[in-house]
Amino acid sequence: MTPRPTASEAPDGAPDGARDAPRGEAWAGAAGPVPDPTVAPDVPGGRVGDAWPELRERPALRRSVGVFLALCGVFTVLVVGWGVVALTRDHTPPETDLSRAERLAGLLSSQHPGQGRYYVPDEIVLTRTADGSEVGYLHYRLDGGEDVNVDDFLRTYNLPEPGTPAQLPGDLVQALPGEEPAVAPVLPGSAGSDGHRQIYVAPAENGPAGAGDVYVRATG
Repeated sequence: MTPRPTASEAPDGAPDGARDAPRGEAWAGAAGPVPDPTVAPDVPGGRVGDAWPELRERPALRRSVGVFLALCGVFTVLVVGWGVVALTRDHTPPETDLSRAERLAGLLSSQHPGQGRYYVPDEIVLTRTADGSEVGYLHYRLDGGEDVNVDDFLRTYNLPEPGTPAQLPGDLVQALPGEEPAVAPVLPGSAGSDGHRQIYVAPAENGPAGAGDVYVRATG
């Protein structure tokens, strides 16, 4: 006859305390702790060993892989930072002496949109006075003919007709190389974009019609 289970026994033969004991703890009569199925066992090598099981038993190689991954992360951050700087920085090229002198004189091509043409000075000098003001000296040599002549130059830059002859400024004569005339017809004074300008037009004594030289002194 099979004996009935007592109050101190469970139906499966284990004491009641085993059923009531928390997970992971052994009851008094157990041989060892009961593993908790919800907790993952420790993996040698941490996350690297978990991602690459073959590295679990190779600590030196595992460390090398970890260092490599860290370097890749640093490199990625540097590349992203460089890209952000490159996209946000100002890519406008610095202004040259030529463009600055033309801007002072109001003769830069961008200051006269829609003309479809412009003249490039043969000689240009950009300097500063004793008080720090910029001074630009420009010389345009016009060969004459149908396309390149004094009248077209004045029309391109919306300039008035030359007036009475006047003496060229001494600093202009000294700054520009070559042989400038002492006197040439001067255009009525007009303000450039960044300062005052003086424009002298010296018609060529010999050569095609419309040939001549234009001398400009501009301050800003």
